Parts: sequence; C-alpha cells; structure tokens
Amino acid sequence: MKIGLFGGAFNPVHNGHMAVAYAALNEIKLDRIIFIPTGNAPHKKETQVSREDRYNMLLEIAASEEKFSVSDYEINRTEVNYSANTAEHFRTLYPDDELYFIIGDDSYNQLNTWFEPHRILNVCTLLVFPREGAVVKPPAVEIPMPKVPISSSEIRNRIKIGKDCRNLLPKSVFDYIIKRKLYGFTDAN
Repeated sequence: MKIGLFGGAFNPVHNGHMAVAYAALNEIKLDRIIFIPTGNAPHKKETQVSREDRYNMLLEIAASEEKFSVSDYEINRTEVNYSANTAEHFRTLYPDDELYFIIGDDSYNQLNTWFEPHRILNVCTLLVFPREGAVVKPPAVEIPMPKVPISSSEIRNRIKIGKDCRNLLPKSVFDYIIKRKLYGFTDAN
C-alpha cells in the first residue's frame, strides 16, 4: 500500500490542503492519506485553537473520504516532536508499505535545517507540493498540481475581521468553526 503522511498545523484545514491530498491520491496513486496535526513542533508556538479542535476539524474531513484518516500521534506527545520521530513511528506501524512524507516546497527548501532529516529520507519518499516554485530533485517527487493560493493565516485573519471565507474551507470545517466560535468568529460575522 502507498501511504501519504501529511503533517501540519492545519489551523484550520482548508481547501488548499484538500487539493494537495487529492492530487497525491490521484496523481501519485496513493492509497491512503494520514493527516497528522502537529503537537509540540520545534518551529511553531502553540496555536490559538486547541489541539483537540484542530484534530476534530480533520476528523470532519476524514469522515467524508474513506482514503483519509487522522492520527493523534503528535498531538498526544508532551515533548517537542520532530518530523523524523513521526516518520519512524509510522514506519514501525507500516513496515511493508511505501511511505510518502508530504511537504510544501517551502519546507523542502529548508529541509537541511530540520532535525536529522536523513531519518525521514531513510523511511519515506518526499512528496513535494508547489508553494514557492522550488526545483524538486530526485529522490523527492513533485506532486503535479498548480499552486494553491490559500493559507491558514489568511483564513484566520478573514474570520477575525468578519470577511466571508466559506469558499476556502470544506463545509464541515466551516460549520465546525461557526459552532465552536473559533478564530474570533462571532454571531455578528
């Protein structure tokens, strides 16, 4: 089986993330995508939305696609977690499967600054989606798709100032944000 490991803050998960996941399924012929929301990432501060809410938003989108699942591996860890740990964890769970580690080309360009990136490369093939137009070199594989001009920070800002963003989010995620009044959403929005 070909499994894609798609980590990130997903704060919130949006249609750009969905486009990447579907492109990986359709263009690279992955059998499954596992979304892995970050817990204590070394390069990001804790988000304004709880780990549980970010996890639950991913469960919302996974409920509509049988090839999607969500892991709580990183959000349940109390110590700083490195992508190398995550990749090796999933290698132990899926020793006979092909694992693909999905990252944006902005992260790909910074891979040499990551903690022990060779450990990721030893157990996974990098799948890189376009964000900045980096040149992707083998053994990494570029996902053939257009750049998706959506960012979680843009969505958070739009919600905060009361601008509509429902076209940028899966409906179930938009409904979850409204119900839980996340990112400063109020009834006045």
